[in-house]
Amino acid sequence: MELNFYHVMSGNLVPSVAKLLEKVYDSEKKSVFFSPLEDRVKIVDKTLWTFSKNAFIPHGDKSLGFSELQSVYLTSEIENPNKATVLVMTDDFDYKSWNQNFERVICIFEDEDSAEIAQSMFSDLKNQGENVKYWKQSQKGWEKLG
Repeated sequence: MELNFYHVMSGNLVPSVAKLLEKVYDSEKKSVFFSPLEDRVKIVDKTLWTFSKNAFIPHGDKSLGFSELQSVYLTSEIENPNKATVLVMTDDFDYKSWNQNFERVICIFEDEDSAEIAQSMFSDLKNQGENVKYWKQSQKGWEKLG
């Protein structure tokens, strides 16, 4: 498993989440977007409908049915009905509670408290030999720090 930390600096967390979900979708992999905050899930849902004039990212949640068919499944619960191989999460770093065999986990955040937690987790996991990467947003785009 590859674990990626994305530190958003622009104050635009949700558009950054949408762009990452688009990249996962373009790679033809299924994903789950998770936030324990239901309001965040709703905002991401709305953003995926409107963030790009040139792209549409098929997505849905439990309320729409056909959860197993969704390319991007949005949830505030620990569930993976679409058998996604990529987990994108915000407002939480507890990826281990999922008990899934994800190929890739993306933790995206913007506040300084979360950055401290992410940096500590990154260092610990890297020292344990885990496959981790840390990205920080700059004016030029995403810069890989580790």
